[in-house]
Amino acid sequence: MAPELPLLSVLLTLTCTLLRAPATQELWQSPPYTVAPEGGSINITCSTSRPLSGVYLKQRWPKPTSVIYYEDKKQPTVDEHFRGRISFSGLQHNLTVTLSHLRLSDTGVYACQAVMDDVVWGPGTLVVVTDKVSQEVDSCQKAQLASALPVVLAVSCFFLGLGIGAVCVLRKTQVKKLCCTKDKNSACVVYEDMSYRSQNRMSTPNEYQ
Repeated sequence: MAPELPLLSVLLTLTCTLLRAPATQELWQSPPYTVAPEGGSINITCSTSRPLSGVYLKQRWPKPTSVIYYEDKKQPTVDEHFRGRISFSGLQHNLTVTLSHLRLSDTGVYACQAVMDDVVWGPGTLVVVTDKVSQEVDSCQKAQLASALPVVLAVSCFFLGLGIGAVCVLRKTQVKKLCCTKDKNSACVVYEDMSYRSQNRMSTPNEYQ
């Protein structure tokens, strides 16, 4: 689900650290960041132990927008851009907001804001929506690779067989040459021995003369 680039994880961690710096511990928010494909869904939870009148979920970057306002026993207010794609679970002191049918334009930083005597912000959630087209292309490439694997194996086995056959033929040829060479050397040795004996026989004096 998460992008493959390690650099993105570093950027996410750095961004979340910066987002948490000005936040108080009176309002908790999770997760610190989330990555989802286009058309998917995410959950953001806002919780506090202090009494409050209601809770906002606001998009702080790239365009400041009040996504929702939720108050117990009242009809929640949802921004037009997110209408029909928001659902809730829990109560205002521990509220989970689900954003469905994600769009690329939903990428941004979302923060909870509690309505109390003073303004209390949550640490923020970085939402990254990935391109669905690139994921489909990646899946298609994986499918093509899987279908091409048997062909690659067959071709590899074919060339491997050719290589083994060539080695066998070459080895057989070398053995034949070696045998022929041995035969010639043996013949030469016999010839030399015969010549040597013949010379010895001629040089021996005839005892009957």
